[in-house]
Amino acid sequence: GLSSNAPAKDYSLSTSKSEKTFDAFLSVSILAAAFGNGILPEIQATLVPPAAGKMVKALVINYSVAFFTFYPLAITGYWAFGKTVQSNAIQSLMPATGPSLAPRWLLCLTVVLVLFQLLAIALLYAQVVYEVMEKRVADATRGRFSWRNLLPRVAMRTLYVALCAFVAAALPFFGEIVGVIGAVGYIPLDFILPVVMYNMVVSPPRRSVVYVTNVAIMVLFTGLGVIGAVASVRKLALNAGRFTLFNDHVVK
Repeated sequence: GLSSNAPAKDYSLSTSKSEKTFDAFLSVSILAAAFGNGILPEIQATLVPPAAGKMVKALVINYSVAFFTFYPLAITGYWAFGKTVQSNAIQSLMPATGPSLAPRWLLCLTVVLVLFQLLAIALLYAQVVYEVMEKRVADATRGRFSWRNLLPRVAMRTLYVALCAFVAAALPFFGEIVGVIGAVGYIPLDFILPVVMYNMVVSPPRRSVVYVTNVAIMVLFTGLGVIGAVASVRKLALNAGRFTLFNDHVVK
């Protein structure tokens, strides 16, 4: 932000009220994806009892790490670049014209760390997909690490990750894609399904504070999810004119 090569900062907001409203709901969806993705490791952590203690510990760790990594980056990124900051902040440090705004070693280290994170995500979040695929090709009479089962597993997992990487590299809509995932994936998973399941399993009285509160949460976040999905798709449509496959710079 203090570099002489940094672009001019512009903190102005859109004059259109509808634009600001849609951007606000898009931001809510992105926040839901940023903080809500910890629900899957949390669920996996509760497969073995005691579930309650592990759930609380997993949530505390997840939200602590997310808070101290996402928020400083968002605040300093906006301070350094204003509204021109890219959805993928690394791209803001590597402008299309002019020198890089960070040391080369730091950019290389950042890319390597991102790669490690993506490998961890591929191992953790795609386990359900792997399970479905491998049930179709596995031979239960053979050992898990026999050549008969090992080779198909490695091949299918490699092809799946390569396909995901290909699609991700082809589409430059980073923020909007995260918004769609947050709106249709993490908001229902984190805020709607838990209260619905609680009301169904525990069955509190319908006039109780707990039941009414859960219904209110369900209605509120259903509305947020629908509007957030509309805002994300709207942003995708507005940026479609600048879309080019395998663009090095993310479309804002």
